Amino acid sequence: MMSRKDLQIGDLVLKWEKAHEDKGKHTKFQQMWLGPFQIAEIIGPSTFMLQDLTGKRESLPVIGKILKKYFP
Repeated sequence: MMSRKDLQIGDLVLKWEKAHEDKGKHTKFQQMWLGPFQIAEIIGPSTFMLQDLTGKRESLPVIGKILKKYFP
């Protein structure tokens, strides 16, 4: 799980597509990682607000459990 120690404001991350996680809810070639996104704000020990690369913020916070660092 990603935590405050692992991620800083401005870091690029990918977000796991939880809605399509279960078998049969996605196709073989469907992307399961969305992004990249940028960390806009750190809310708690492992809770983050994200924004896309144009600066538009996501409406809900996400937990670090569904994030992984993105290296371009």
